[in-house]
Amino acid sequence: MADPNTKERILEAASRVFCEKGFKATTVRDICAEAEANVAAINYHFGDKLKLYHQVLKLWMEEMMTGADRQQGITDISTIEERLRAYVYGEFRSLCTYDDPEKRKKKKIRLLFEEYVSEDCDPELFKCHDEIDGELLTPIVREILAPIEDENIIQQAHIAVSGVLVHHFLAIIHYPEGEIESEEKLEFMADYYTTFITGSLKAIKEKYHAQ
Repeated sequence: MADPNTKERILEAASRVFCEKGFKATTVRDICAEAEANVAAINYHFGDKLKLYHQVLKLWMEEMMTGADRQQGITDISTIEERLRAYVYGEFRSLCTYDDPEKRKKKKIRLLFEEYVSEDCDPELFKCHDEIDGELLTPIVREILAPIEDENIIQQAHIAVSGVLVHHFLAIIHYPEGEIESEEKLEFMADYYTTFITGSLKAIKEKYHAQ
């Protein structure tokens, strides 16, 4: 019978090695050495390096989704702006570097984006974010745009909002000034983007509701 501890040990080791070296530069032997396991164990539990890599990416995505509450402080009487801010705060909490001196989050984000734009990307890897996005962000966009019911306008607005947030994730890869290195910076970014998004959606509502 296979030892379940071996599988977890390989997964944890692979996460560390892939984070440091990326997919192409990492060898199965690198992972074996880090996990104190053999090639046969990796093949048995994961099939090959690519399948193991996808398991690691999925683990990173789940960590990002569960590591920050996107409804923090929200109650039944919270305003739409408060709900949006909680979502934005939760999204940006994944970018914070003040509690991550080795900036492993930044390395993981880079690799996740590389996978996201690859031609053979497995959509299942990002399903957990899509589900949370649909559950929390879509209703906020729809409510701010009400009474607009045109699904095309609502969908485009949702894409625009998501794009603004995603762009900041991309920006920190190349521009250190985009990093969130303190709790004060996180609060500022949450306020700033909430104001920006709310104003943009209200402008869309004013333009297209009048038509």
